[in-house]
Amino acid sequence: MKTKIGSFLIFSAAIRTVFCLLVGAFCISTSFAFEQPDTLKTALPDTTKIIKTDTTSKNRKVYINDTDFKSIITYSARDSIYSDLKKKQVHLYGEAKLNYEGVDMSAEYLLIDLNKNEVLATFIEDSLGRKVGKPLFIENGDTLRAASIRYNFETEKGFIQEAAIKQDEYYLTMEKAKRQPNEDVHFVHGKFTTCNLEEPHYHFALSKAVMVPDKRIVSGPINLWVMGVPTPLGLPFAMIPLKKKKERQSGFIMPQYSIISAYGMGFLDLGYYIPITERLQTIVYATAYTRGSFGFRNYTEYATRYKYNGNFDLGYTRFRYGYPDSTVFSTTTVRWTHNQDPKLNPNWSFTANVNYNSNSTNKQTLNQQNNPQYFNNTLNSDIRLGKRFGSLPISADLKLSLRQNSTTRTIDLTSPIFNFQTTNRIFPFKKVNKLVGISYANEIQNRSTFKDTYLKNGRFDSIGQNFRNGITQNFNVQATFSILKNTVRITPSATYKQIYNFQSVVKTAVDTNNLTLDGVLVDTVGTGGFSHSFNSSVSLTSNFYSYYRFVGRRKTLLRHVMTPTISFNYAPAIQQGIESYTDTINGEAREFRYSKYERSLYSEFLTQSSGRIVFGLNNTFELKQKSAKDTVTGFKKTRLIDNFFLSTDYDIFKDSMNWGDLNMRMVINPNEFINFTLTANHSWYAWDTNGITINKFAFKNNQGIGRIKTAQFATTLILTTKKSRERLQAISNQMSNVWNPQYQQWIVNPNQMVYFEIPWKLTFDHIFSLNLNSDTSTYRSKRYLPTNTITLSGDVNLTPNWKVGARMMYDIEQRVISNFNINLYRNIHCWNVVFNWTPIGTNKSFTIGIRGNASILQNANINIRKPPIVLN
Repeated sequence: MKTKIGSFLIFSAAIRTVFCLLVGAFCISTSFAFEQPDTLKTALPDTTKIIKTDTTSKNRKVYINDTDFKSIITYSARDSIYSDLKKKQVHLYGEAKLNYEGVDMSAEYLLIDLNKNEVLATFIEDSLGRKVGKPLFIENGDTLRAASIRYNFETEKGFIQEAAIKQDEYYLTMEKAKRQPNEDVHFVHGKFTTCNLEEPHYHFALSKAVMVPDKRIVSGPINLWVMGVPTPLGLPFAMIPLKKKKERQSGFIMPQYSIISAYGMGFLDLGYYIPITERLQTIVYATAYTRGSFGFRNYTEYATRYKYNGNFDLGYTRFRYGYPDSTVFSTTTVRWTHNQDPKLNPNWSFTANVNYNSNSTNKQTLNQQNNPQYFNNTLNSDIRLGKRFGSLPISADLKLSLRQNSTTRTIDLTSPIFNFQTTNRIFPFKKVNKLVGISYANEIQNRSTFKDTYLKNGRFDSIGQNFRNGITQNFNVQATFSILKNTVRITPSATYKQIYNFQSVVKTAVDTNNLTLDGVLVDTVGTGGFSHSFNSSVSLTSNFYSYYRFVGRRKTLLRHVMTPTISFNYAPAIQQGIESYTDTINGEAREFRYSKYERSLYSEFLTQSSGRIVFGLNNTFELKQKSAKDTVTGFKKTRLIDNFFLSTDYDIFKDSMNWGDLNMRMVINPNEFINFTLTANHSWYAWDTNGITINKFAFKNNQGIGRIKTAQFATTLILTTKKSRERLQAISNQMSNVWNPQYQQWIVNPNQMVYFEIPWKLTFDHIFSLNLNSDTSTYRSKRYLPTNTITLSGDVNLTPNWKVGARMMYDIEQRVISNFNINLYRNIHCWNVVFNWTPIGTNKSFTIGIRGNASILQNANINIRKPPIVLN
């Protein structure tokens, strides 16, 4: 606390000056007591006269002493100001106020005693016995309220009863306190809380304590009281840091407690926060269970304005279930995020997003309830260094990449990838050429795919043997121009791609009696080679507008924009690296051709020339109606369909089944909280009794116009009030500046946040998909394999302080709830209780959390949990 207890009142010299002014007023007045105006403001000159009166003489004599005061004193009293010359005392009654050098003091009664050099400020009792006008002291935003304050200017000691101090978000009350000359305050029977009520909902009771201003409070036995009832939670001693303004203090972070689990009893994430500098802060966490499981984690954040920001999250966990299971295993996690501000260097950029787990899975963790990555089966890590070359349209990138898959238990390591490309098309001979532009892209890659156990067991030689290398480069030439008065746009382009693989394969036919496969031996050799591909295309695009006017007073107008596209793509078969081997089938020798680069980094297979004519059609529909709410145009526009896209193609070089599938996509977004998306894939050709496509049109086989191969309909709907939607968006924008990485999922999905100021909200997600059955032996009776799921989530305020929220995933096809979670929130003014229960799902669990609402207590929470593994 920045306030000094010694400046609770005013300086003694200032008090004497007030006394002087009062006596001067007495000399002029005919009464010892007089009415005082509401406010009196006196400016003292550099040399102010202190008046001392001799009352024993009939002719009063006044002795004057010189004292220097250069400040303005402002004081007032609602009722009266009375000066007692014999006792040298001044009494101020009724909302007495005093201001001196930025210090404000008010009380119902002030007594200034110049003989004792003391000032007393206290309250009075009204007719009902209630305490009215307790002393209030304010300096630089810090507030102290007490029942009475007595202060001696000579000894600089003060005695305070029922003091209450407010600083930032916490409140400290003292039954009896004494201020020492070194500014320390000794007090007994204190209460420390963040509740601003006179009788707080909760507080920490301090038996005896010493407060060192601006530093700390050191206390003896301390325990927690809730709603006036003591709890068994307490400590034999405590040290509470007092935070200065714009200063962060280190301290402990309360853990989560597990009363029962597969690992025994224990605590999770007991932390200690260390603010190293204004740009760097770190937290060290520890976890321990009675059956031998333990873990350590360090979370560090760093940020420099206009330069970069990021965080490290390093962890090690040792798992042990205990008797009779003696299995022991461990996992190491590394997470690193780094973002560079574009203002730091416009030509160089560095980003990192590392998410590594030594076991390639997020499900082996002691914290399954609050782990946002629990259901994520893929871990991706990327580190990228980028370079731009000033004003030139050229850039280069160097990247390291790691992909972990917990389902296949494989790791895909790319170390490194180097890219060099043009950022925009370059127009050679720009003075005469404004149509034809060229672009270039080059890539060098080194990649290895291996089992995740290789890295964990240190089998680096096996990892090195699996590396594949290659170089590829692309040259593209493209032009854009219009004809027919800019109504039709024509875009011709040509792309040449060159590839060099450093590895290839050799196939040899062998005796099938000695092999369990197809009788072909495949060897990977370190012999590389070039391969080529060429692709050319020309496309024509135009826009057609149509309007449909409806009869009515609102003058409704439907606008339809149709964008057709037709293009021709030609790709000749000029690939190299084609080899062959001879095998004997039923006594007959046959030659089989293959590409020796089919298992290389840039894999290639046997292809043939293709000439595809692609047809595409995009549609948008917009409704325009007369509206009195729009004072600018007088009309309201409503987007009915954002886009409805259809496309198919025809290959002129195929000997059969030349038509490709019809692809469809429709998106409807009436506003940012409603979204409908429909996608489908349709085949024109017939099929046999086993569902296999045959070379015959469906209508010729009495099967209509064909069949849907895949289809999906997705709906997202967020229901709440307009004011709540604006509040959700404001919270999302505010959270984008918070360091905590857990906020990132809420920034993308603000509807998942729970706030009492939002009375209610409901989110509806529905996904219905159909996939053509290709496994007729297993699902013989099903033509399509459907997926039909609904996700409902939301919350509602039962009362201003009670809120209930829930999230349910329901599988309509299986008629089962795949996951269900319910939350109950209780806001008790200065703290809250959260009950989280997951009765259905792979992460069954429950959690009871108690935490304070104040930001200084955001990490001081108590969680009692039952982990999922116990309930399985």
